[in-house]
Amino acid sequence: MWKTRRLVPLALVVTLLLSLAGPVSAAGGEGAGEVVGYYASWASAQGYTPDKLPAERFTQINYAFAKIENGKAVLSDPARDGKALQGLMALRRRNPDLNIVLSLGGWDESTGFSDAAASAERREIFARSCVDLLLEYGLDGVDLDWEYPVSGGAPGVVHRPQDKQNFTLLLRELRQALDRQGRRDGRAYVLTIAGALDGSYLNNIEPQAVAETVDHIFLMAYDLHGPWDASADFNAPLYTPSDGPPRYRASVDDGVSAWLGRGVPAEKLVLGMPLYGYIYQGVSSRNSGLYQPFESAKSVPWDQVKSDYLNRSAYRQLRHEEAEIPYLYGNRAFLSYDDPASIAAKAELARRRGLGGVGFWELSQDSEGDLIQSAWAAWNGGRFRDVPRDAWYAGAVERVCAAGLMNGTSPTAFSPGGTVTRGQVAAILHRLAGEPEVRGSSFSDVPASAYYAGAVAWAARRNIVEGFYDGTFRPDLPVSRQQLAAILWRYAKLERADSGARASLRGFSDAGEVGGYAQEAMSWALAEGILQGTKEGTLQPQGRAARGQAAVLLERFQALLGGA
Repeated sequence: MWKTRRLVPLALVVTLLLSLAGPVSAAGGEGAGEVVGYYASWASAQGYTPDKLPAERFTQINYAFAKIENGKAVLSDPARDGKALQGLMALRRRNPDLNIVLSLGGWDESTGFSDAAASAERREIFARSCVDLLLEYGLDGVDLDWEYPVSGGAPGVVHRPQDKQNFTLLLRELRQALDRQGRRDGRAYVLTIAGALDGSYLNNIEPQAVAETVDHIFLMAYDLHGPWDASADFNAPLYTPSDGPPRYRASVDDGVSAWLGRGVPAEKLVLGMPLYGYIYQGVSSRNSGLYQPFESAKSVPWDQVKSDYLNRSAYRQLRHEEAEIPYLYGNRAFLSYDDPASIAAKAELARRRGLGGVGFWELSQDSEGDLIQSAWAAWNGGRFRDVPRDAWYAGAVERVCAAGLMNGTSPTAFSPGGTVTRGQVAAILHRLAGEPEVRGSSFSDVPASAYYAGAVAWAARRNIVEGFYDGTFRPDLPVSRQQLAAILWRYAKLERADSGARASLRGFSDAGEVGGYAQEAMSWALAEGILQGTKEGTLQPQGRAARGQAAVLLERFQALLGGA
């Protein structure tokens, strides 16, 4: 039985790792896989230029969109697009294995597909024009986003019943043209498509024939609900909610199953995920806005979700546990979106079902890389080289990093045996609280420029942490197990998550080493299962809290808050 609960705020900013020691091979369930991102032509004008892209995270970046004019593939704006493509090609210096691919079509530029595919002669002209564009700009392949064959799409899109077969023929002609050019150049050119998740799209193409022709199919696993519906609903629920209107029930998992059920190999599918949500205005408070009529609706990028809605007291953060998706309600507005945790869950589903990769629409909407990093970590199934997959703390490390509560000590290292400092603990709990803004600090050794400065100020004002008698905080001082228990206990009381349960310390041989200030905190931590004794029957209260151990304690603590 599903339930809706108050969502514990997660980190709003996951540190975007800007460089790696070498090229990244994104590993799926059985080996290397694809990590694909669409970069829109309008992104540069909004300040998100190609050099800001996390090139190391991707195997393929699709530039969107070129169009079809008089049956030929052309750039929509040669001056703008040419400059953007040059910027994308420059990313090769950071990731030599990255493919830069030109995407044609999309919602606004799909009007010419049916005509270009209508005859053998037209298909040949179109394919030749695609190859010419690739050679002119030094690109690695073509991506077709035909929205949609046979029916659907924007006003003005031409449809024919023959689109179903002609789409396959168009792809085969393009495949042959790319392969011929590849033999001349001594290289392989990429051919991919973007496809809708629903069954009606599958009925309007030849899924197996298409899959045999292309390198991969980017599943547009979003827009399952939106402003075109009669009621507020989830943009991209991972699983189908049993409580939703029967006519409109849909989910990412069901869509993947539909494609697999049509005989498409799992390794040919790349699970596309949204870096945006939908906000519905004029929604009643019944059921916190879910499935309620609305007056207007529009898309909202993740960056705006963070800046304008999260951590605003007017909006309640909720999560639908069955659908595994977060949402907000407040000010008569319902907001469906994805956060680092839900994105990681989707990437994990892609790995579990053996898909060929994960991807995103559209990269400028996550300019700090929160969601991209979370999906990348989950898809790779353990990005830290010093965290063995069978380590008792491995799962916790991945999950708390995906949630943004902790970061690695380098792009590929977590240092699980390393020290957790007082400054780091303050920063972690500040992230867990949603990073409320607090300025100034009364501690003489906490410079305003330190990354933990605001966190320490917040934690001190809420009596979660304390300073020393000489007015210092000593942020670099290692945290002991009893100190960490005391800090977590204070935070739990602040969040009204202290159930009052206490455990006796008498059975532990070193119980006498527990400081007076930490007696009740250690008793609470043992009772709640956050802290456990060693197999030798000790508490080790003054032992340092290692980073791997801290990740486990944080995950247990987060679960405690979520159940409060």
